[in-house]
Amino acid sequence: MNKFAVAIIAGFTGMIAISAHAATPEQECQKLKDDYNIIYASKGFCFKDPEAKAKFGNENCYTSKPKFSEKEQRRLDEIKARQKELNCK
Repeated sequence: MNKFAVAIIAGFTGMIAISAHAATPEQECQKLKDDYNIIYASKGFCFKDPEAKAKFGNENCYTSKPKFSEKEQRRLDEIKARQKELNCK
C-alpha cells in the first residue's frame, strides 16, 4: 500500500469513527493502534506483528528504523500517552 493510500484510508477511517458514535475504550484503543501504525506504514516500516502486517502490508516496506518529522513524533507521543491513560494492551 503506498503512502498516499494509507493517508487517505486513515483520514476516512478517522472521520467515520468520530461521526458514528462515542467509542468504547476498546474501540479507542484499536483506533489509536491503527493511527500509530499508519504513521509507521507511511514511513516504509516493515511490520513484524502479524495483525499490522495483515492490515497494512509489507509490500513497500524498506526500514525497521523509520525517521519521523517533529509533528509525526509529537503525534506518536500523544497516541502512546492516550494508550497509557486507557490502559490499552
